[in-house]
Amino acid sequence: MPTFGHICYGLALLIPILYYTKTDEKPFNYKVAFIFLTNNIYGPDLVGLFFVIPTHNILGFLIMALPLAVFFSYFSRFSLKKSEGKFPLKFVDDGISEVNYKNAFCITAAGGISHFFIDQFYHWEKKMQIWPGIAITHDEMLAWGGPAYHYITPLIILGDIAIVSYIVLSLYTFMKGHKETFKLLLISTLVTLSLMVFISTSIFWAEREIGAIVHCFVYVLIPLFLLMYAARDVKDNPITTPDIPKINRKTLLKIVVIISILFALFMAFYAYFAITYAGYLAELIIEMFGGNVAEMTITVTIIGYIYMTFAIILLIASIGLFFKSNICRYIVMTICTYFLIFVFPFAITLFLCERDVKAMFGKESEV
Repeated sequence: MPTFGHICYGLALLIPILYYTKTDEKPFNYKVAFIFLTNNIYGPDLVGLFFVIPTHNILGFLIMALPLAVFFSYFSRFSLKKSEGKFPLKFVDDGISEVNYKNAFCITAAGGISHFFIDQFYHWEKKMQIWPGIAITHDEMLAWGGPAYHYITPLIILGDIAIVSYIVLSLYTFMKGHKETFKLLLISTLVTLSLMVFISTSIFWAEREIGAIVHCFVYVLIPLFLLMYAARDVKDNPITTPDIPKINRKTLLKIVVIISILFALFMAFYAYFAITYAGYLAELIIEMFGGNVAEMTITVTIIGYIYMTFAIILLIASIGLFFKSNICRYIVMTICTYFLIFVFPFAITLFLCERDVKAMFGKESEV
């Protein structure tokens, strides 16, 4: 869903990384950051905006990330830079896809998993969505800690000894590096769980330790490690070979135009369905999220007409691409950029910014 919370969380994670690496010979790759941020926001939601399919959950999105990674690897061929022309910014074809498929998948997965952190804690249902029909509520996770809470017994001395030991050992493992520190994390986690299971949760003041452990692994360690693993590989093993077109760009332009037309027709049908069955859709939405049916019907209808307008304009402009109309190219790019909310249409924008494709529309192409 297009909420600022996802943007805020993604940027909050990335800004310290960008700051820390700013003086490096090769700073944190900004295209890696973009791929992560985009998936942190839209990744798991993109197809769910069209259909109800099993991807809005952690494992489902990892499957969706397989085709998404193809797009994001292609995206890494482009930059957004200042323009001296009519537009303040322009997409520039760098000619080299800097992020290979493997790294694009890791970054996409990292962003998508991070998306669920916001969903779990700032949606009313408060669930960790693992797979369709398989979810763990936040209350269930809290219950893993047992009935006691902030319960003080002499056993806390054992807990204090364990925690102090972990902290002191970290000074040594930090010096050794990430592998030894990861071993410390695994061993300390196993020791902690063993103490809680075989003795008592009161060893650690009966805090909600198990739920916290799960959250730390799923929402912190896994996504950040995937992100930094890919970023490190992009930095240490830069791709220097220009992309070699596998399909003639004139032929591919025709294919892309047809895809753009089909997408416009699909959006027109989608909008028509929303307008025609606004009341029915409103009832479905109210069942899921609550609200007033009459108001929701009006909302669905308005959005339907707006999308219908977009679809008609996109359809006309897409047809104009056959005639190498530069203004139509700009219109298609603008609308498909808006549809970044569905991710895949943005590939049309990027393709129309390829150096060889721009040349087909004349030298006046500035974006």
